[in-house]
Amino acid sequence: MMELRLDATPEELPVFLTETDELLQSLDAHLVRLEGEGPSAELIQEVFRAAHTIKGSAGAIGHVRMARLTHAMETLLDRVRHHELQVTAELTDHLFEALDMLKVLAAEVETQQQADLDVETLAQALEALAATDAQPGRGMTLVRPTTVGPPDGATHHLVVEFERGPWTAVRALQTLLAVEAVGAVLRSHPSRAEVERQEVHERLEAWLATERDGEELRRVVAEVPEVQLLSLTDAAELVARMADEAGSTDASGSEPGSEARSAPSGASEATAAGAARKARGSAATVRIDVERLDHLLNLVGELVIDRTRLIELGRALREQVGEHGLVSELSETTLHLGRVTDELQAEVMKSRMLPMGTVFNRFPRVVRDLATRQGKKVELVIEGQETELDRTVIEEIGDPLVHLLRNAIDHGVESPAEREARGKPPTATVRLTAQHVENSIVIVVEDDGGGIDAAKVRARAADRGLLTPEAAARLSDAEAVDLIFQPGFSTAAAVSDISGRGVGMDIVRTNVERLGGTVEVHTTAGQGSRFLLRLPLTLAIVQTLLVRVGANVYALPLSSVTETLRVPAQDIQRMQRQEAILLRGHVLPIVRLSTVFHCAGQAGPVRKDALVVAVKVGERQVGLMVDALLGEQEVVIKALGALIGEVPGISSAAILGDGTVALIVDVPALVQRVAADYQDFCATVARETTEPVLAASVS
Repeated sequence: MMELRLDATPEELPVFLTETDELLQSLDAHLVRLEGEGPSAELIQEVFRAAHTIKGSAGAIGHVRMARLTHAMETLLDRVRHHELQVTAELTDHLFEALDMLKVLAAEVETQQQADLDVETLAQALEALAATDAQPGRGMTLVRPTTVGPPDGATHHLVVEFERGPWTAVRALQTLLAVEAVGAVLRSHPSRAEVERQEVHERLEAWLATERDGEELRRVVAEVPEVQLLSLTDAAELVARMADEAGSTDASGSEPGSEARSAPSGASEATAAGAARKARGSAATVRIDVERLDHLLNLVGELVIDRTRLIELGRALREQVGEHGLVSELSETTLHLGRVTDELQAEVMKSRMLPMGTVFNRFPRVVRDLATRQGKKVELVIEGQETELDRTVIEEIGDPLVHLLRNAIDHGVESPAEREARGKPPTATVRLTAQHVENSIVIVVEDDGGGIDAAKVRARAADRGLLTPEAAARLSDAEAVDLIFQPGFSTAAAVSDISGRGVGMDIVRTNVERLGGTVEVHTTAGQGSRFLLRLPLTLAIVQTLLVRVGANVYALPLSSVTETLRVPAQDIQRMQRQEAILLRGHVLPIVRLSTVFHCAGQAGPVRKDALVVAVKVGERQVGLMVDALLGEQEVVIKALGALIGEVPGISSAAILGDGTVALIVDVPALVQRVAADYQDFCATVARETTEPVLAASVS
């Protein structure tokens, strides 16, 4: 690979990469819409603007190949937005190919190495496609003149549009000067005098008298920067077309094609207004390095700890000296500090939040490519893009969602022929939604495909030796479906480049549970499947239930806690070295945290009431026996650090208000660690007991 030489400072490159990444994501989403929904004036303009901006940025830093490719895309898109080329499958395929190459070219800026890409061949293919079926002036949208009828001697009617901003009047004057160089401007709206007084909006209309042809006029207008040509029509043709439509209107009482003519104008105005809002928004925002935000959050976390410490000290001081004046003032100051700290914490957390659209926007292309390769028709419906989530969670959730979408298309969605045979529409629907529910975010991936066949899952599990045929037969449908998350498990008949190796769903559950979330599956054979991911809003601060085991304090994330129980000693049963209780007709296995973490605590048979915290991970529920419940508290998560490393069953730590260090229990990992013992225990219960209630399915 050759070294990439750019004309930019090290400080300019991160800005280029950030802006280009946003533009490429936008281009990706708009191309998928263009292919699925068909062309519209606003959509074509958005695609053109993205390519144009990337070209300008690439040229500014000296990335010649990137500028060359986007220039070719511009040429092609310019023909499309002037209604001189139709949007075809070949055209969108070429644009997608160019987009993929642009992503590689953008990565060159970061690696400073030139990739082995044949940019020139693709650029020439785009330009060759742009040069086909050139029909100047044909099929262009009719934009009605503001004035009634052309002035004497007019040969052409011109309408251009500008982005609203400080340079609007300058662009309008540049346009008038450019066309005056090849002809005469007989009349314009706004007039030349109004333009010079800066009385300009987003559009300029002019009647011209010139001997030059339409292509020459288009070339002249195209040389003016930040100007969009809406219409260039022969004056005589325009008058004739208006007369024909006027006759049609008189005959029918309605004007044919009025919706088609007004749409580009309205779309252009909406686009200009959106650009103006975007310009105002960008002027009111500033980019902040992520590491700086992380450091700020750590400082706020320390402030939260000190606030809690001050409250504890104030309470202890009041107990010692009573209601002294200084104690009251200290309490008031502490309360005010607490309110300010809460607001500061909330604002810092908001600054770390990103909309789910930053992840969701890349999925339409993923779904489009997978469905095309498999010959399936799939419509992806996305809802809740504006739902915000902490950036640390967003960075980790992308891969699990990709695996779920791939699974839905490969395993869930049927072929068009199969769907029609089952009475379904040939185009399947995959729905991706996100919404806030209490202190969590719920992401749902749902399809209307064939669903998951529990019998097939049981058979495959037995064939692969994961379970004996007898054990597989004892599983309920929900327990059988849960086997798809086992490492190495797959129902695919053959390994392909999409699936079949049994790693996708395992990654989904592992990553989600590592984030402190859960995965649920709901499926109906023949109707589809629904995967529900429940995630915490942030990984920095968490609501916990504090418990004591021996002399140690542990924090259980409230998202995993379902209830707390005081269990009489006689209700705790023991089978095969496993303790359990009956909770509303279901067997609840009991785990002593003192045994798991090898700390002093309740040992031997329980002689009095036991405190049990019921926790749930997915469909598995476990009871954790503790010595005392200390109450709920919001804690700031602290990493254990490299010196301590990973501790089984512990995810992180927190500093409490009195300076005590509480270890945060990794509930999913803890449940998974003892899952094998639970399965043996549950199998024993199902095999040995004769009581109907014990034969019920285990939580």
